Amino acid sequence: MFLNFEKWHGCLNDFIVIWISDSDGDVVLDSIKRQTKRLCDRRGGIGADGILVLRRKKSQDLTPYGLTIINSDGSIAKTCGNGLRCAALSVLKTHQEHGDPKQLPEFVDFLVEGETLTCRFASGGGSLPLVIVEMGVPALNSEVSWHNIAKDTLKKVAENLGIPALAKDFGVCTIGNPHIVIHSDQASRELLLKLGPALQKSSAWDGINVHLTRPLELTPKDQSRAGQELGQRLSEGFQVYVWERGAGETMACGSGACAVAALALESGLLERENWVAIDMPGGRLYVKQAEANEPVMLAGPGAFSFNGRISI
Repeated sequence: MFLNFEKWHGCLNDFIVIWISDSDGDVVLDSIKRQTKRLCDRRGGIGADGILVLRRKKSQDLTPYGLTIINSDGSIAKTCGNGLRCAALSVLKTHQEHGDPKQLPEFVDFLVEGETLTCRFASGGGSLPLVIVEMGVPALNSEVSWHNIAKDTLKKVAENLGIPALAKDFGVCTIGNPHIVIHSDQASRELLLKLGPALQKSSAWDGINVHLTRPLELTPKDQSRAGQELGQRLSEGFQVYVWERGAGETMACGSGACAVAALALESGLLERENWVAIDMPGGRLYVKQAEANEPVMLAGPGAFSFNGRISI
């Protein structure tokens, strides 16, 4: 069986996007899951951090109702900020090409693992605007059942690496996926490549997203850019390096950006009415949470790379 696909990326966190309909049945989805490793392989396959399967009721529908997010190792993700934005922009592109250009959607709802997630298109940005995703309400630190286990695990790993100070400034978050955020002035890709794999094994999780961060000095140019893209100022910025469970090092992680910002906002030192800039190797994301008990909003770009046809 042949399937058409699109290749997208959100801040270089890249995905294979495949549309299927209910008439295809679960057989097609199951086949995609089994072949995910091959399809995502960067030497023998298309190459990607994961696959986004958009489900629609009929093959002629321009808007899907469901989204399955498959990590490159074949495991299923409960959410993915960069993937959601790419999926939403694929829907917008489909409407632009096959629908009424005067009636483009302002938002898209996806049913992801039993939860409805909304993606809203920002007003500016041309044919492919920024996408704002409602990512849900995070659980932070003591609200997370495995907080103390994470503390002990990080302490042990930091000591083994000869950098015990790494365990002094960290936080944990669940927002669909589990995250551990480590703040250090020594944050670098080289250090991440040691920390990421070392933290994957624990009695509390079957893999965890690891984020190594340091403060980002904002400039007037950064504020001007935020004003143009979001119409608001920035309250703070962070440089973040990412290791994702099921994928390894990636160029960006949407839910990870939310975790970094939500933990920083919990400190009370940042203004909640403004956005937080999160710079990852693949580009800049924006995060905002108006109140501690409200959903986190993630804003960022997505880009179409190419399309093709595969046999499954």
